[in-house]
Amino acid sequence: MRFLTFDELPESTDSGRALVNLAAFGSVAERRGIDLWRRRTSALSDYVGVFAVEHGIVVGQTFVFRIPFAFPHGTEIVSGLAGVSTRLDRARSGIAHRILDEVHRREREAGIGYCTLWTNRSWGAHRLYEKIGYRDIYTPPIAVRVPDPPRKSASDRTVRPGRRTDLPEIEALHARFAEGRRGFASRVPGFARVAAAAGELRPKEQVLVMVDNGRLSGYAVVDASRNRIVCGELVALSAARRVSMARSLENRAGGAAVVFRDSVVPDLDMWLRRRSYAVAPAGWFGLMGWEIGRTRSSSALVREFGTEDPRFLCMSGDRF
Repeated sequence: MRFLTFDELPESTDSGRALVNLAAFGSVAERRGIDLWRRRTSALSDYVGVFAVEHGIVVGQTFVFRIPFAFPHGTEIVSGLAGVSTRLDRARSGIAHRILDEVHRREREAGIGYCTLWTNRSWGAHRLYEKIGYRDIYTPPIAVRVPDPPRKSASDRTVRPGRRTDLPEIEALHARFAEGRRGFASRVPGFARVAAAAGELRPKEQVLVMVDNGRLSGYAVVDASRNRIVCGELVALSAARRVSMARSLENRAGGAAVVFRDSVVPDLDMWLRRRSYAVAPAGWFGLMGWEIGRTRSSSALVREFGTEDPRFLCMSGDRF
């Protein structure tokens, strides 16, 4: 078995690499999208990730991002491990552990002090991460409301579907909104434009913007289907505008369930409770962190990362 970086991985293995990703997460990390992120931003590590190849077949993978994180002690770059997965027919054979060992070696040599990853506490992989030294440091809250049968309401003329031309303003609005906050308070320049170019963000279908006097004053990223609308990113510079944006989402949901998650929940806390949302402080999906090479308790790492600080910021765009 060989452990290759993305540049060492032949394009002939792309179908097998896509299979590993699809089987685990239901999505594909396309080479074109990866190339766009590498060319236009510094979001990915120089080697992109580590891939286990056996007899010419990709049997395991991990992508590696480099992400600015605002700790209580100051902002520094952390590693964000994404897409950690192994083919089911090679599960529990130590492949993921060996891939992670290689990633940790590379990140330590690059001067990175902390690694993070998203996972589900019910997955078997969670035990592997704990064995290595990762600890649960943040589990996003969730709020849900199943509304009464829809009634005809006046249209909100200040909120409209997003456009590609809105993306620079969305990036600037996020930067202003995140000032002084902990956690994922900084994003790479051009994050929304690159996501749209890579096909990961569809402004017309997934973004709503609020316009005041011809300028964007808020935006939301949504995932909508017939029976629910989910919002994990809602940005506006005043509480009143955030509430107005949330009300607009309720109107657009009609009779479907309305779901808010991540930092949107504490940012809307009192309004959600007045609207009789069911609010849970945590779900099964969460963020794990590790100070590379050190064994720390979960409570110690929570303090280190500052995830219990009311200023902690994490939204759907900060998943990796």
